[in-house]
Amino acid sequence: MSSEPVVDVRDPAVLDDPMRGYDRILTASPVCRARLANGEEGWLVTGSAEVRAVLSDLAVRNDPTGLPGPGAQTQEAAFLALGTPPEHLPYLRASLLSLDGAEHTRLRRSISHAFGATRVATLRPRVQQIVDELLDGLSGTVNLLDEYAYPLAMAVVCELVGVPETDWADWYRWGKVLVEGDPARITPTLGEMFAYCHALVDRRRAEPRDDLLSEVVAQDDLTDVDAVALVVFLVLAGHETMAHMLSNAALALMRDPAQRELLRTEPELWPAAVRELVRTDGPVQLARLRYAATDLEVGGVRISAGDAVQAVLGAANRDPAQFAHPHTADVRWQAEHGGREGSVGFGWGPHFCLGVALAKVEAEVALRSLFERFPAVEPVGEPAWVPLPRARHRVALEVRLR
Repeated sequence: MSSEPVVDVRDPAVLDDPMRGYDRILTASPVCRARLANGEEGWLVTGSAEVRAVLSDLAVRNDPTGLPGPGAQTQEAAFLALGTPPEHLPYLRASLLSLDGAEHTRLRRSISHAFGATRVATLRPRVQQIVDELLDGLSGTVNLLDEYAYPLAMAVVCELVGVPETDWADWYRWGKVLVEGDPARITPTLGEMFAYCHALVDRRRAEPRDDLLSEVVAQDDLTDVDAVALVVFLVLAGHETMAHMLSNAALALMRDPAQRELLRTEPELWPAAVRELVRTDGPVQLARLRYAATDLEVGGVRISAGDAVQAVLGAANRDPAQFAHPHTADVRWQAEHGGREGSVGFGWGPHFCLGVALAKVEAEVALRSLFERFPAVEPVGEPAWVPLPRARHRVALEVRLR
């Protein structure tokens, strides 16, 4: 790459308002040269069709090992450059987020049965019970993120995986540290997590229970490292992103009385509302950094083998070329066209969100119950956002329950 990047996603103009920042980039070009979130030079892909093409192309890989050019380093070298202790590398390398091809498929299949639509449907009564118990404890002015969204997301995924309730607070603390991104705290936190998961794997192997982890450790082709990596992935992904998905969606509905009234009079539209709110107010802006394994052409732009490629899910979900009302939620439109609208709020391609069915059930039950119990709930002040290039997370969401 010879010329300078035209965009820097670490620019405060983007970090302070990522949705509008990435929208401006999309307006300029659906594929452009950029300084990416990790400081690396590469390609930023913002158009809806272009993002779906990149995420579904098996020649665009998560693992840069063996590729030419700037992506030539191995994942292990990249992790070590960040100060990761060598003993942590096997778990990071075994993560579903790090793998491609047959290894990714093998690990994904080992747990995918737990997230199928039929099995998830059996969890709805338990999700409703947790939601009702949490709402029973809320009154007056509350932090909806910390007192509702996080406890719900944590309870659901931990019960599914098999993490004892006495340990949920540790996962909440670990998740916060990892999201904040302070390298000095991340290394000891990862050490705590991996040690905890090894102990939990040993306990479930000795005393199996009716949970996903017990099923995982019973599979002969999975190692202890595989099992630990799966627990870390499931619990962190299942509570952190879910909590902010609920927070973002709740705020969007509080600010849109027309959509809220539509859902009050036609509650059968709630599944469509969840899909639409994930599109307009999803918690994840940038997909994981990927690398081109071969020369590609995306949106008329040549991308060379080894180049870094970052897809912007948030911009793709608000692409005027794809959506009739790109920047505003339209629940009825979603209900009528949702099967063909091409939202990438849950990702796309081989790494499409494993827990999408569960996430939709959680969000539907949590949001519907909140607005039925407190139909006039409203935000208190203007929520503050965490300046993260990859995500749209907020510090807190203070609301008045009415």
